[in-house]
Amino acid sequence: MVVYKFSDIPKELLVDQSYTLRQIRLFLLANKDCTFLHKDINYLDGESRQRVTVISKDEYYIHQHSDRSYLYPNEKKVIYFLSDSENSD
Repeated sequence: MVVYKFSDIPKELLVDQSYTLRQIRLFLLANKDCTFLHKDINYLDGESRQRVTVISKDEYYIHQHSDRSYLYPNEKKVIYFLSDSENSD
Protein backbone atom coordinates (compact mmCIF):
# COMPACT_ATOMS: atom_id res chain seq x y z
CA MET A 1 0.00 0.00 0.00
CA VAL A 2 1.29 3.43 -0.94
CA VAL A 3 1.02 6.08 1.76
CA TYR A 4 1.37 9.66 0.60
CA LYS A 5 0.38 13.25 1.19
CA PHE A 6 -1.58 15.15 -1.43
CA SER A 7 1.42 17.50 -1.80
CA ASP A 8 3.54 14.49 -2.92
CA ILE A 9 1.60 14.23 -6.20
CA PRO A 10 3.24 16.16 -9.06
CA LYS A 11 0.85 18.67 -10.64
CA GLU A 12 2.22 17.84 -14.10
CA LEU A 13 5.03 15.83 -15.66
CA LEU A 14 7.42 17.71 -17.91
CA VAL A 15 9.38 16.34 -20.87
CA ASP A 16 13.13 15.91 -20.19
CA GLN A 17 12.52 15.95 -16.43
CA SER A 18 13.41 13.13 -14.06
CA TYR A 19 10.93 11.63 -11.58
CA THR A 20 10.96 8.72 -9.15
CA LEU A 21 8.74 5.73 -9.85
CA ARG A 22 6.86 6.72 -6.71
CA GLN A 23 6.07 10.15 -8.22
CA ILE A 24 4.97 8.53 -11.50
CA ARG A 25 2.72 6.10 -9.64
CA LEU A 26 1.13 8.89 -7.59
CA PHE A 27 0.57 10.97 -10.72
CA LEU A 28 -1.09 7.97 -12.39
CA LEU A 29 -3.43 7.50 -9.41
CA ALA A 30 -4.58 11.11 -9.71
CA ASN A 31 -4.74 11.20 -13.53
CA LYS A 32 -6.67 8.20 -14.83
CA ASP A 33 -6.56 9.38 -18.46
CA CYS A 34 -2.80 8.73 -18.72
CA THR A 35 -0.78 5.80 -19.97
CA PHE A 36 2.91 5.27 -19.30
CA LEU A 37 5.21 3.28 -21.57
CA HIS A 38 8.69 2.06 -20.61
CA LYS A 39 10.84 -0.40 -22.50
CA ASP A 40 12.10 -2.33 -19.45
CA ILE A 41 10.02 -1.51 -16.37
CA ASN A 42 6.94 -3.70 -16.04
CA TYR A 43 5.76 -2.41 -12.64
CA LEU A 44 5.60 1.12 -11.20
CA ASP A 45 6.72 0.45 -7.64
CA GLY A 46 4.99 2.99 -5.41
CA GLU A 47 7.85 2.91 -2.90
CA SER A 48 10.76 2.98 -5.34
CA ARG A 49 13.24 5.85 -5.51
CA GLN A 50 14.44 4.66 -8.94
CA ARG A 51 14.40 7.59 -11.34
CA VAL A 52 13.02 7.73 -14.87
CA THR A 53 12.91 10.57 -17.40
CA VAL A 54 9.87 11.64 -19.39
CA ILE A 55 11.03 11.38 -23.02
CA SER A 56 7.82 12.53 -24.65
CA LYS A 57 4.22 13.36 -23.92
CA ASP A 58 1.51 13.20 -26.58
CA GLU A 59 -2.20 12.67 -26.96
CA TYR A 60 -3.51 9.78 -29.05
CA TYR A 61 -6.73 8.04 -29.90
CA ILE A 62 -6.38 4.46 -28.64
CA HIS A 63 -8.10 1.95 -30.93
CA GLN A 64 -8.78 -1.45 -29.42
CA HIS A 65 -10.26 -4.78 -30.31
CA SER A 66 -11.86 -6.90 -27.59
CA ASP A 67 -13.96 -10.06 -27.80
CA ARG A 68 -14.67 -9.69 -31.52
CA SER A 69 -15.71 -6.08 -31.02
CA TYR A 70 -14.00 -2.92 -32.18
CA LEU A 71 -13.85 -0.36 -29.39
CA TYR A 72 -13.64 3.06 -30.98
CA PRO A 73 -12.10 5.85 -28.94
CA ASN A 74 -14.31 8.76 -28.00
CA GLU A 75 -11.50 10.86 -26.53
CA LYS A 76 -7.75 11.15 -26.66
CA LYS A 77 -5.52 9.64 -24.02
CA VAL A 78 -2.26 11.17 -22.78
CA ILE A 79 0.71 8.86 -23.41
CA TYR A 80 4.03 9.36 -21.61
CA PHE A 81 7.15 7.61 -22.88
CA LEU A 82 9.67 6.97 -20.10
CA SER A 83 13.35 6.08 -20.12
CA ASP A 84 15.87 5.22 -17.42
CA SER A 85 17.30 8.35 -15.89
CA GLU A 86 21.02 8.97 -16.31
CA ASN A 87 21.31 10.04 -12.68
CA SER A 88 19.53 7.05 -11.09
CA ASP A 89 19.95 6.58 -7.34
